[in-house]
Amino acid sequence: MKYELGDHSFVRCPENGLLADIEFKTKGYFGGTYNAIGGVIKNERTGETLYELSGMWSGEMVAKNLKTGKKEVLFNATNARHAPPIVRPLEEQDDRESQKLWYKTVVAIKEQNHEAATDEKTKIEDQQREEAARRQREGVEWRPKLFRKVRGGPGEPEEGEEDLDWILAANIDGPTPDAMSQQILSVAPILKGQIPPSQSRQTNASQIASSSHQNDLIDFGQSSSSSVQMTQGQRQHSQTQAPLLDLQDENAPGEPVKRVDTFTSDLDEFVDAKS
Repeated sequence: MKYELGDHSFVRCPENGLLADIEFKTKGYFGGTYNAIGGVIKNERTGETLYELSGMWSGEMVAKNLKTGKKEVLFNATNARHAPPIVRPLEEQDDRESQKLWYKTVVAIKEQNHEAATDEKTKIEDQQREEAARRQREGVEWRPKLFRKVRGGPGEPEEGEEDLDWILAANIDGPTPDAMSQQILSVAPILKGQIPPSQSRQTNASQIASSSHQNDLIDFGQSSSSSVQMTQGQRQHSQTQAPLLDLQDENAPGEPVKRVDTFTSDLDEFVDAKS
């Protein structure tokens, strides 16, 4: 006996109006087989069913053209090369990422230590219950970190996606595959050594701020202490220098202020008005 999961999967293409409805079937008690699929590809605009799908998701899958009756292999997984998932090392993962969150539980299961596996599983579930109870007391609505609710209905952005509960909270609409890859990587760290987007933004902001401070013509106090001390030293040095114009004697009480015209050499005298 095997443990199976059966459900429907919907794949839509808004550009051409096609919908693939694929059912992952479970083996019946008296008949059927494991890993079977069945489904159809239809035109949502006209309601016409174009292809019928059948086969096994672990083997050969066939698409039948309902107009011509011709069958062709859609995909053959028998000799397909398995692509292992690419994940970051545990030490780089967030505490809530599945592989790290359930690591101790999985290790205990592999070691057939059912008591330890139950204990680790209970710890996680108890923590989730406590967090849910706290949110309820504080009136806080739980929201996924990377997903948002589908905005379906006529004229809405996700019209036709009402069957989904959540959708990725990001726009993956780059003009090229490379651009779309960069958009995906900007959602959350996926690759080894990849910096989380939030930390990357903070680093870039710090670099920009540091660069702008270095280029400031006026020091408004954002510079380092050594820069401030240098500025104070410059002020002290400038205070010890003689002024460009020494008017101390000329401005003495009772003495006239004399000015010579640069072009005519005429001498002008200015005296204080008598009280």
